[in-house]
Amino acid sequence: MAQKHPHGDTQSHSQLEKEFELERMILFSDAVFAIAITLMVIEIKWPEIPDNLKGVDLYRLFRPTILQFIVFVLSFFYIGRAWSQHLRLFRLLRTYDQGLINRNLRFLFFVVTFPFTAAGLFGHIKTGFIFPLNLYMFNVAAVAIAHFQICRYMFRKKPGLSIRGEAAEEKYIYMRAQYSAVAVSALFLLLVLVPIVFPDKPGYIGYAALLIPLVVSYSNRKTRKYKPTTTAS
Repeated sequence: MAQKHPHGDTQSHSQLEKEFELERMILFSDAVFAIAITLMVIEIKWPEIPDNLKGVDLYRLFRPTILQFIVFVLSFFYIGRAWSQHLRLFRLLRTYDQGLINRNLRFLFFVVTFPFTAAGLFGHIKTGFIFPLNLYMFNVAAVAIAHFQICRYMFRKKPGLSIRGEAAEEKYIYMRAQYSAVAVSALFLLLVLVPIVFPDKPGYIGYAALLIPLVVSYSNRKTRKYKPTTTAS
């Protein structure tokens, strides 16, 4: 008759508890992403439709809703991209500690504030008052920086938290997070500095915003060389 090994059973039970707790942290993170996206689409409202549409400028009537939807689409894809990167990062997670939990909560805090900062863009930006835009771009930068801090903690400060044998994948994720954090932080600073340097040129804010796709494209090009051949885009 085989003998039982209490110590081995204890270790196995402890490992199962750790895996269950890790899964709870990942599921909680996924729920926050889903809630943030849901709250943003709830903010989009149909305009009041008059009974008589004769002579009504439909474009002017629907313009606020169109702008709301554009902001939602941009925010949706940014949050979706952040979720995708978070998923890829946590695939490499073997265990966790309190430091990782704290950094993940900080990251999720900036994710779930997107509905608030995005709502600030709907009719609250006036000539000489672009604080809602700055706050939104700060939110974008904060998500990228918080994600990079998780990567640095996992791969540099506490490498024992991640699984072994994935050095190429770790480097790609780390460098991508680093370039993204630098790029969006530079954009945020640019949007803050433009009205200060050119107070009489409010239109320059729009030109600065046009740099967003260029900066994203540059960041993607710089990190492409680190991408493992087996990594999905």
